[in-house]
Amino acid sequence: MLQHLPSSARENLDMLANIDEREHANVTGMQSLIERISTFVGSPAYFVWVVAFIAGWIAINAWGWNAGWRHVDAPPFPWLQGMVSANALLLTIAVLIRQNRMARMAAHRAHLDLQINLLTEKKVTKILRIVDELRQEMPALPTAPDDEVADLAKPADAEALLHAIKQKKVVGS
Repeated sequence: MLQHLPSSARENLDMLANIDEREHANVTGMQSLIERISTFVGSPAYFVWVVAFIAGWIAINAWGWNAGWRHVDAPPFPWLQGMVSANALLLTIAVLIRQNRMARMAAHRAHLDLQINLLTEKKVTKILRIVDELRQEMPALPTAPDDEVADLAKPADAEALLHAIKQKKVVGS
């Protein structure tokens, strides 16, 4: 299927795979273990196992309590509550650790996107200037209104745009 893609698209996919591989190579053994655990506990199999464990625990201990067992986790099942609470705490920490790494990766990718977008904007602006110069030298070419071309040929001021976005959000909030 990849052979049907243009070479530039295949190169981009290879580059993204390399970025992912480098990110994965920087993951410590402990981080990798935590992420595997987080992946497993987020699965339907873990959900079914937990429900079955809790139902089994309650059924066995309720039956044992009625049968007169001495060492039973009697209702309201404090041992079960303790295990569930400890499990919830550990899972929360594992998920937060994974989310922190994913947020760092997302921030790096967003920064890369911003850098590429700014570079692309500069290149497009330069191309528009060149095309406008050619248009002025060759009157046979179709023309756009001069104000529109002049406006598009101006480089974007990223800081001014960011300031305008922040002002818009404050006003719109």
